[in-house]
Amino acid sequence: MQYVVKIATLNINGITSKTRIGMLGDFLRRQDIDFALLQEVTRADLTTLRRYTAHTNIGTGRRRTAILAKEELVLSDIRRIPSGRGIAATYNGIRIINVYAPSGAEKRNARESFYDTEITSLLLSTDTEMIIAGDFNCVLSSADTTGRGNYSRALDTLTKGLGLKDAWESPHTRPTYTHYTSTGASRLDGIYVTENLRKNKKGVETVAAAFTDHLAVILRITLDIRNICRGRGYWKMNVSLLNEPTFRQSMQEEWTRWRNRKKYYPNPVL
Repeated sequence: MQYVVKIATLNINGITSKTRIGMLGDFLRRQDIDFALLQEVTRADLTTLRRYTAHTNIGTGRRRTAILAKEELVLSDIRRIPSGRGIAATYNGIRIINVYAPSGAEKRNARESFYDTEITSLLLSTDTEMIIAGDFNCVLSSADTTGRGNYSRALDTLTKGLGLKDAWESPHTRPTYTHYTSTGASRLDGIYVTENLRKNKKGVETVAAAFTDHLAVILRITLDIRNICRGRGYWKMNVSLLNEPTFRQSMQEEWTRWRNRKKYYPNPVL
């Protein structure tokens, strides 16, 4: 069955405090994110985030990457780059790749090498569809920056070679940036998808998060979600759960989520 899934990429700026980790969890639940691709992860333990399963790449560097998936969405074929700058997994035949490229003009050669060689270890020949997202720390177009920007020929070659399209790409879209400094602004964060997936795009937007200096990029896309197999027989609710405050609070949160997502479907039944 097809559902509208929300995929987000966000550089969390190395947050470590419990308060900010809690803010991250609130952000994911409020935006109803199904898959979250995080960069600059300095706290390896993201297991405290309720309703999400965390897959983290600790790596040899100080800056890590992670993929968070809702508990009912099971990932497979997880691979990690030794440096910690990339992690990938497969969901229902779709390869989801999260990258955090080296930053700064002085690391141009390292960034080009990252796209030329390191990222290829995350690819699988069995997957036909692909999503690559993250903090690319470079631009492919002058429209993506107010300044000179760090253009990457290697990233351009990679995306074209894999047949990927910018999820944000639209002839009627005004320039949008995801990172601002005192000297300018750039669209360093983004999502690239294969053409077939791009046809299923329902929308893409940037959303500010109070705990980081990057904006999140959120893609809404129609995907096939596998039904959860519960075995033989009929399911019967344990009505004693209605006496538990935690369950009632959870149910209220779910009901709010369902109402918010209703607009993405042609009718309430779906």
